[in-house]
Formats: sequence, C-alpha cells, structure tokens
Amino acid sequence: MVRKTSKVILLFIFVIYPLNNLFSQDYSINGYKDFIGNEKFNEKKFDQLYIGNFLSSIFALKNGDYVNSLKYSRLSLDSKFESLELLENAFNSNIYLGKVENALKIVANIELLSNDIDQTFLYPTISEQLKRNDLPSALDVSNNLGIEKHDIFITKMINIWNYVVLGDKEKALMHLDSFSNENELNPEIIYYLKVQGLVISSYFNDSEEINHRYNILKKDIRKIPSRHFIDIFKVVYEKVDKQEAKEILITNLPKNLDLNLSIQTLKDNERPEIQYFLAKIFYEAGYIVARSQGLLNSIPFFWYALHIDKNNDQSKLILASFFSNVDQIDISLEILNEKTIKSPSWIIIEFEKSYLYEQKGNINLAISLIENFVENENFASKALMRISNIHRRNGDYENSLKIINSIDDSIINTPEIHYYRSLNLVLLKRWAEAINSFKVLLEVYPENPEVSNFVGYTLVDRNIRLEEGINLIKYAVSKEPKNGFYLDSLGWAFFKLEQYSKAIVYLERAIEFEPQEMEITDHLGDAYFKVGRLKEAKLVWKRALTLNGSSEIQENIERKLINNF
Repeated sequence: MVRKTSKVILLFIFVIYPLNNLFSQDYSINGYKDFIGNEKFNEKKFDQLYIGNFLSSIFALKNGDYVNSLKYSRLSLDSKFESLELLENAFNSNIYLGKVENALKIVANIELLSNDIDQTFLYPTISEQLKRNDLPSALDVSNNLGIEKHDIFITKMINIWNYVVLGDKEKALMHLDSFSNENELNPEIIYYLKVQGLVISSYFNDSEEINHRYNILKKDIRKIPSRHFIDIFKVVYEKVDKQEAKEILITNLPKNLDLNLSIQTLKDNERPEIQYFLAKIFYEAGYIVARSQGLLNSIPFFWYALHIDKNNDQSKLILASFFSNVDQIDISLEILNEKTIKSPSWIIIEFEKSYLYEQKGNINLAISLIENFVENENFASKALMRISNIHRRNGDYENSLKIINSIDDSIINTPEIHYYRSLNLVLLKRWAEAINSFKVLLEVYPENPEVSNFVGYTLVDRNIRLEEGINLIKYAVSKEPKNGFYLDSLGWAFFKLEQYSKAIVYLERAIEFEPQEMEITDHLGDAYFKVGRLKEAKLVWKRALTLNGSSEIQENIERKLINNF
C-alpha cells in the first residue's frame, strides 16, 4: 500500500500539477513548444515539465498504456533531447508499438551520447538490414549480441542465410547441421532448424539432400509445430511428390487454417522472398524469449519480424492477442486490419477481429465478419457457434439457443454444441429442458471439471438430485482445488443441505480466490445470516453491492438488507 501511495503522490507532484495548464489547452507538440517558450516560466518549472512527461511515460509503459507512453516520451524528448535516460525510455515506447523506424533514429542519437551501447539497441538495426537484404551488415552487427539463447540463435541463423545468399551451400548446411546438433534436445528450435535445412537444400535444388532431409522430418511429422507445415510441404510439392504433399497437408493441417488456400500456396510456383525466411529468425527468437523471459519481453521480436516481412501473419496474431489482453483493442485491430497478402491464417484473423469488435461493443460488425463463413462447410459449425456465443454474451439467449439448435451435430461431431445448448437453457430458466440436456452433456464430457461444476451447481441450486450434484462438484474441486467458482459451488451445495458451518468454510475460501465476484460474496452473506452472524452478513452483502454482477442478484441483495436490517 505504501508503494502505491508513493506512486500516486509522485505522479501528482511531477506530472499532474506541472502539466495541468499544458494539457488543458493543447495536446499537440506545437502547443507544447509554445508553452515552454513562454518567458514567464522559469527554468525550474521547465525541468518539472520534462520530468513530469518522463514519469508519465514510464508510468504508462509499466501499466500497458503504450499509446500514452509514446505520447509522453515524445514530449519529454522535445524538451530535453540530450538525455540518455529519456532516449532509452522513448526507444522502449516506440518499440512496443512497432515504430521501428523511429527507434532507429533514437538509437542514432543514443550512439552520439554513449559509447557503451546496450545490445537491446542493436535489434532494430539488424531487422532493418535484413529488411533491405543486407545480410553482411546484419551479421556484422549481430556479432555484438550477447550469449543469451535468442542472441546466439539470431547471429547463427543470419550467418547461415548469408552463406545461402552467397551461394555457398556446403557452408550454409555445415553451419546449420552443427547448430542443430547443439540443439538436438532443445524442442524450442530443433524442428525449425531441421525445416530450414530442407528449405535451404531446395534453394540449391539438391534433390538428394532434399529427400534425405524430408525423410528425417517425415518420421516426426506429428511433433513438428504446425507453423512450419507450409514451408515443408511447399518444398515437397515442388521437389518430391505433389500428391504426397497434398495428402499429408490435408491430414495434418490444423482445422482453423484455410486448407484450400494452403494447397493453393503449394501450387504457387513463386519462391518466397528471402525476407519471408529472415523474418522468421526474429519470430522464432520471440518464441525463445517468451519461454525464458515471458511474453512481455518477447513482443519487440515479433515487431521486428513484422518489420522485415509485413506479411508475417503469425507475428500479427501474437501481437494482436497481446494488446487485446492489455485492453489496447484499437492497436490490436490496427495490426489485424493492415492489408497484406492473404495467408492460410486469414480465417483466424477474421475470427479474432470479430472478437475484438464485440469487445468494443460493435456487435453487428462482429457478427457480420463471422457470417461470411456460415456457407463454408469446413467452418460453418464453428461460425454458427461463434455467432451464438456473441448473442449469449450480450444477453440474447433465445437467439443464441436458436442458432445452436440449427447446427446438425449428427454430421459434425462438436461436443461444445451440447455445452452451449445446456448453458442457454439454464440462462433462459427452462429448467426441465436444461436438466434433460445434462445426460448427453455428461456423456460427451465425462471427466471435465468445468462441465461437472456447471451441472452440479445447477442441480444443487434447483434443489434436486442433491447427492449427484455434490459429487459432481466435489470432482471439479478435486481437479482444481484453488478454483474459486468450484469452491463456491461446493459451499452453496452444503448451504442447500443446511450444513452452514461447512458452507462458510468453502465460501470463505472461494472469496479468497475470487474476491470481486458479487454472487460468491452474496452466498457468504447468506451463510453468515443463517448462523446468526448478522453484522458480518450485513457487511458482506453491502460489499457485494460494490462488485460487478447481474441486476437480479443486486436487487435480491438490496431486498435482504432492507428486510433484515
């Protein structure tokens, strides 16, 4: 608590107070220049202003507000450009929004102020050189990187592709095989390296080498990440066996990718631009960093991949997902709406865009994007389920149920249909139909904690088949003992059995894990009330009213407070 208070005080002293006059009048850079150029402001106030912008930028960056972080970093630089600390902050603000060109300019200014350049500032230069197909320069700079896994990976892969560009097949494959041997037990990159061996062999049209490397890959085809499939089977289609390439792709391609477009990609006679493969160096480096240092630290690498090749849809999806998770929906949509060459991932992109538009409250657009897939037999059921769920999440349970019932589950075996059908029936309070639907639901999901809790809680809440309901909830809790919702269900089950002391134990634990849930808090208030702990019941119910929940639960709590206190 002390640290949080200190941050707020600092923010007020250095940010809000000195910037109040500025931002109440003009948010533009020109307005800022006019403000600081006014003679009535002395040097002390000027220093407060740049410090305020600097702290605002850092504060925004640490809280995932990347747009404002960039905005305030620009303002702070405009007032004190020669500061290394400000330049470094501006670099981070630009990189996390994919402004690689701006980052390069900032790096140039950092180099003027310091001879000791952190390797973080080398990545934009390397990515720009790879974008320009200047591999010798990129290799020269990458040799200054450190000894982290991803740095070694970047340097060695640039070196290997440099040999490819120079036409030296022997050295390219020799260095690749040596690096592969070093990483034979490293699942993070070994399959990428093996696929690169196949791709490089195809560059030199070496049939013997292609067949040798493909036969090795074919043995492990089910272990290879699907992001490598197009690269593998394009080589197989062009150099080995067209029919075999199509058959294996049809068998192994993930269902959320466009199979027809994938096959068309195989038939495309044009070899991918070299930037396609160079971008994947940074993409795979991003994977390495994400596993070792977390997703946040990996984000710049996916931006570098996209800088090298704007058609790298895999990077787009990761970046869009990241910004969506930090509530930067507009940035996610900007990334996904960027016009590029259509890839097999385009369907995933459209579904993700639909989800983002729904988050923004544009329900009609969210639905219209998915309706395009209803007539496609490969995606019809998934599209209908997505549209049904959009209606359900926005309170239109009748329409949601109607769409779910339109899916022919005798043709397409999709277990989720049964779950969403039961869920909608419960939400519509069509209890007889809902309870009848549970038999099929439990058959298709016999050992699923979420389904067991859902069915068990509904039975207990309706005060029927209590023993069966409790056993289902106990199973869910045994699988996920720290799940607050499952603990709440078990506590509520004991409440229904009038075992209030037991109920309180589980409900109190549930609130420890889910302190912001109105319904769980309401349940604990009910249990306290039943055992005569009236002051605690009143306090808990009042707190429940401050939390997010349905209007129905809120009105019920208000009635209990009025009637009992």
